[in-house]
Amino acid sequence: MLIADKRDYRKGYKKHYELYKRLKSNNSDINSRRLLLVYSVECGLKYMLLDKWREENPRKIFESEDESKKRILKSHNLEKILKELGQMGNFKFPQLKTLHQDYAGSDAYHQLYRYCIKLPLEEQAKEKQLEETLNNIACWIEEGR
Repeated sequence: MLIADKRDYRKGYKKHYELYKRLKSNNSDINSRRLLLVYSVECGLKYMLLDKWREENPRKIFESEDESKKRILKSHNLEKILKELGQMGNFKFPQLKTLHQDYAGSDAYHQLYRYCIKLPLEEQAKEKQLEETLNNIACWIEEGR
């Protein structure tokens, strides 16, 4: 695992979110733009975690005895990160069923878009809801920075 410090997470959030907004305004590739949004939100939330924990560099967390913080910081699970930030329940994440009959929750959205996994037509409304939820989180992060 590579170590990203608080500044790296903040920069990742900003760069990915700005590119997401440009791709959305151009109605460009939906999987790529949603992948950028997922990664942007994850970076922004991890930035906020480090801020809450008063840590600039997560190396101290990874070298500590606090297994809970380590698991959260290594996780892609957006719900767990939001829970640690006291935001559980403020954002609703749909569980998406793929054409392969797998389910993608907030810990697997990055894989859904990284691999361009198709969803059945009846799941596409949920997918739009997911994009809206992620965008709302990005706006909330923007307000808190």
